[in-house]
Amino acid sequence: MKKEFIVKKEGRVQDVLRREASISRRMVRELKKHGRFERDGWPLEHYDMLSEEDRLSVFFPEIEVYPYEPGHEPLDVVYEDEDLLLINKPAGIAVTPSAIHPHNTVVQNVLGHYERQNLKRTVHLVTRLDKDTSGLLLIAKHPYIHSLFYNREQKLSRTYVALAEGILKEKSGSVKSPIGRAKDSIIQREVLSEGKPAVTHYEVLKEEEARSVLRLKLETGRTHQIRVHLSSIGHPLVGDTLYGEGDDFRLTSGQALHSAELAFTHPWTGEEMHFHSSPSFCSKEANFSGWKEREEGT
Repeated sequence: MKKEFIVKKEGRVQDVLRREASISRRMVRELKKHGRFERDGWPLEHYDMLSEEDRLSVFFPEIEVYPYEPGHEPLDVVYEDEDLLLINKPAGIAVTPSAIHPHNTVVQNVLGHYERQNLKRTVHLVTRLDKDTSGLLLIAKHPYIHSLFYNREQKLSRTYVALAEGILKEKSGSVKSPIGRAKDSIIQREVLSEGKPAVTHYEVLKEEEARSVLRLKLETGRTHQIRVHLSSIGHPLVGDTLYGEGDDFRLTSGQALHSAELAFTHPWTGEEMHFHSSPSFCSKEANFSGWKEREEGT
């Protein structure tokens, strides 16, 4: 992968990369060993001096072998460029390989997607979803692009749509309860006074059949945060087998939770990106019509 930078202030190559390109010391060391630098087509060493307005080209090393066996399931691609891949993840598919889910994971299918394009790239998750949660999932194709979301404190807004049991008394509000690992469990979480701070904002979009369609925004990203918070106020997700009442015959897989909206600034181009996705467990009208009405204050 090649990236070009216009130097703003003179300095050595390695200093310019850290100061102006937000490249970590560790990544600079990797570039010294396995990458290369050029100025106007001429090779450079990491200690060479650059002048203001110089055009610096950085060639990042590509992987030789994929970290996992590439999968063969097609992806529902929402957006793709040389830096990012945004997909619609179906419920019931794990994101990363594990002893429990060794095959047909999102990561493996993304590698298969790369392989079909003859791309030697890796999978770096910018956002994460539980196995049984569906919706928008953002992936960086390179560790440098992934690092920019954090080194430059890029804002990333995630909004979810959920179907919860019961009718909420308060039609909008926030759950501000710390979350920690449940005793004697490596998977389950619960509200704990000594847990990590967690804040979930919710808004009721529609009520139907003693259930509520909710719009949810996260201030924090704790494991199982939405599931734990909704369960803690007596309105667990429909179909949640861990924190709720269990399977629902109307759901094809998992709990009724969907990553419905993702907004962020592209870490390389600076473009404002905004994407929507509709859940399968409720009507499009229940999702976005109610959403729009409330945003407009009608």
